[in-house]
Amino acid sequence: MSLTHKPRISVSNLSSLIDEPINIKILGVPPRKEVTIKAKRVSNGEKTFHFSSYATFLSDEQGTIDLNEQIPLNGSYSVKDGMGLFWSLEIIKIEDNTNKKSINPPVLPPQSFTLSLEIDNEIVDEITIKRLWKAENISRESIRENGIVGTFFHNEDGKPYPAIIILGGSEGGLNEFLGSLLASRGFTVLVLAYFGLEHLPKRLVEIPLEYIEKAIDWLKERPETQKGWLGIHGVSRGSELALLSASLFQDIKAVVSLNGSAILFSGIVPWSDEETLPPAWVYKGEPFPYASAQNPTKIALECLEMYKERKGNPLVKWYKALTSDSEVVRQATIKVEKINGPILLISGKEDITVEFSRKAIERLKEFHFNHQFEHLIYPGANHSLGIPYVYYGNGKKKETAFASADSWKKTIKFFAESSSKR
Repeated sequence: MSLTHKPRISVSNLSSLIDEPINIKILGVPPRKEVTIKAKRVSNGEKTFHFSSYATFLSDEQGTIDLNEQIPLNGSYSVKDGMGLFWSLEIIKIEDNTNKKSINPPVLPPQSFTLSLEIDNEIVDEITIKRLWKAENISRESIRENGIVGTFFHNEDGKPYPAIIILGGSEGGLNEFLGSLLASRGFTVLVLAYFGLEHLPKRLVEIPLEYIEKAIDWLKERPETQKGWLGIHGVSRGSELALLSASLFQDIKAVVSLNGSAILFSGIVPWSDEETLPPAWVYKGEPFPYASAQNPTKIALECLEMYKERKGNPLVKWYKALTSDSEVVRQATIKVEKINGPILLISGKEDITVEFSRKAIERLKEFHFNHQFEHLIYPGANHSLGIPYVYYGNGKKKETAFASADSWKKTIKFFAESSSKR
């Protein structure tokens, strides 16, 4: 193929944070010519995942294409969105590394993408870009002090910034991705494990709230923490813990609940015919009211069968059973009106937890809560809602991508505005 001006991919930033949109253009193409741009990424771990996306465009009269301004003729996404190649990724291949030599993967590895430009089925340009989980000026420290298991992110300049505790969900352990990005946006962050790691409880069962108290005290004493304000952010089951902790401990001045619940549920144990279910959260040796202490054994066994046979979503059936008694739900609803600051709830409308978050709004209105509160509900989005511009798995990718980008900006703004009013 012979062209006077070599077609090329132009990117506004070859190295950028995961949550930062970039501008991708295609230059030097013949006028009114169809071209295809492809994105590929490989993720290594216990399994190697190969991701791919693509979009075909028609160049303008100047032989240029701006992905921010044009709708693809076809591809893995079909709307005007300069970041479509990232959120429309699909898994095209999975390799099992069980029999390969074990290599400890790096912590927070950058996502490396190969972008290739094809014209008439020929690759005419190819570039590599990196997407980073934290800014270069953010330090990462592993914390094992006073029983606390966490990861601490702070600015290397040593100055105090508004501090936030991050609580993950039912996966347990430490999920640092959200915390590292939040720290890169002007906060001091403690990502806190509360089960499933080292000496912590093995399961999400009977987690003592005294542990959160210790984390608050530890964070308040750090020189990187701005005095007089602490925020907390919980994801999924971690949002229960975030809302509950904020209702108990007045040092917490702002709360974000992502795909979470204002209803306290039982601890996570295997579905069985046991008559009772354990609590998830306890304080001073006593459990909080939860949905529910009585195990709906018939439903539990049906959920177990659904899980084994990979039929439907057993969690929807399970949580509907746990919330079937309105009096149990009333008692298990967190006293969110006791929270000492604003509250931001974020839900995908396709996620069952949207109804559990609505209970917080009902209660806040009932008790004439005197701080700001808002419930963002995104049509089409599901439980994958969260970090923007990443692979979203199943569900409606376009809707989840929009919800993630929008809610992430609003999360940063929410914490920034709250901390400025301390």
